Amino acid sequence: MFKSISFFAVIVLFSVAVSVNAQDTTSLSGKYALQFQVSQNFTLGSFLGSVISGKYHLTDETAIRVGLGLKMRMNNQASKSQFNQSSTVGDIVYESNNQVLNLVVQYLLTPVLADNTRFYFGVGPKMEIGFSKVSTGDSNIDNDGNYYYYRAGMTGSEYSIGVMCSAGVEWFFAKQMSLCAEYGLVYAYSYAKSNSDNYISEHSTNEQRVYSYSLSGDNVRFGLSVYF
Repeated sequence: MFKSISFFAVIVLFSVAVSVNAQDTTSLSGKYALQFQVSQNFTLGSFLGSVISGKYHLTDETAIRVGLGLKMRMNNQASKSQFNQSSTVGDIVYESNNQVLNLVVQYLLTPVLADNTRFYFGVGPKMEIGFSKVSTGDSNIDNDGNYYYYRAGMTGSEYSIGVMCSAGVEWFFAKQMSLCAEYGLVYAYSYAKSNSDNYISEHSTNEQRVYSYSLSGDNVRFGLSVYF
């Protein structure tokens, strides 16, 4: 609560200092804007997508907003060990990687509430696709020369498509910059598939499919937009 009050107090004081340069909100047609999320300690992060979030005003009171997110992570580990009480030597290999791509496209209506304040609401599709793979293997030779091998792996994919609705208020505190506070609601259909492959003493496989529907609300987001 105290952090929220402090945040708005700083914004109000700052707006007074720059109010003489307030943006004329009747001239947004044809303008682009990049959007950033304002987090704690005034750090900037991704607003609608981790790669880019921006909008383009088709007219003074309509806009198209796009958010693109991408996440990739790869991990490879290999180790070799020898047990103290025998000459057994073991090799352990672990690999994992996953990729997630998401895209949000919204059509926004941005009617003017006051000279430098706008209410806006938007709706549009939200899509996400992800792939993952995890594998591990363990091989060792004991002091009698016997060879042992173990392998396990899993691959997965997930697809999601839905509709995202947003509503918020945008306040222009400077000529080419604004702050906004926004709520969001997402209804989505998801499909996930996973395959496991294991080999210990014998080979076994398993496949699983999951279908689901969800309705979820986003946390309130505070954002900064830079127009050009």
